[in-house]
Amino acid sequence: MEAHTLPDGRQIRYMLRPQGPPAMPPVVFLNGLSQTTVAWGQQVHRLKGRRGTLVYDASGQGRSSPPPPGSRPIDHAYDLLGLLDVLELPCVDLCGFSFGSRIALRLALLAPDRVRRMVLIGAAHRETVLRRWIVQGWLDALNIGGLEHCFRIVTPSIVGETWLAKHEWMHANMLAAFVRRNHPESMRRLLADTLLEGGDFTPAELGRIPHPTLILRGADDIVVPRFLNDELVALLPDAHFEEIADCAHTVAIEQADWTAAHLATFLLGSA
Repeated sequence: MEAHTLPDGRQIRYMLRPQGPPAMPPVVFLNGLSQTTVAWGQQVHRLKGRRGTLVYDASGQGRSSPPPPGSRPIDHAYDLLGLLDVLELPCVDLCGFSFGSRIALRLALLAPDRVRRMVLIGAAHRETVLRRWIVQGWLDALNIGGLEHCFRIVTPSIVGETWLAKHEWMHANMLAAFVRRNHPESMRRLLADTLLEGGDFTPAELGRIPHPTLILRGADDIVVPRFLNDELVALLPDAHFEEIADCAHTVAIEQADWTAAHLATFLLGSA
């Protein structure tokens, strides 16, 4: 992972793989709230040689610096825009998961000419009471029991029964990786900021986003109820929706082949 230093001295960790047709923009993958770039490994691998890819840890994720107190999705979008400038990437496709989807939408509003297409996975354009309670529970778990307890509370909230049943034997390894890749104070800051007001999108804002957008959802997702995606599809001018059964919030992990197929169909077309 390379390090990009922001104007205020914070660092963003990233990895750019430029392999792919030069005429096509790279795909930028934006992590979920408690994730790092590792979560996109399968999708990046499937795009090798077909499209360039950029993965990065937003402020508060992985080994990137903590965000300033009170940071909102727009602040993370400015961080990403600065990274795109340094890497001299004039136009990109965006693939954001959950928290990352909000950064993607903010970037599309902030710099519409820098975005070609978007894929939003587990995306919520506004908060609900249930979502706030879930995130508050994650923050409480981190404060009470540290990263290990946080992992045990977060994982069954976002991953479905079928995937967990197949991979339960990996529990110890997944826990160790979660603790190794994250910093407790950075995650604490990120979770606390997420609970603040100011992250929602108004209907007018969403109506100004012209980019073709694919919205993917797991049918068993409790973090993002179906009605939120129905609203998002109705509010975006050019949105398409796909849902898969037997899958919860972490669609790109639980249903990697299905996700890769939709990414290929939607992002690998003509410029």
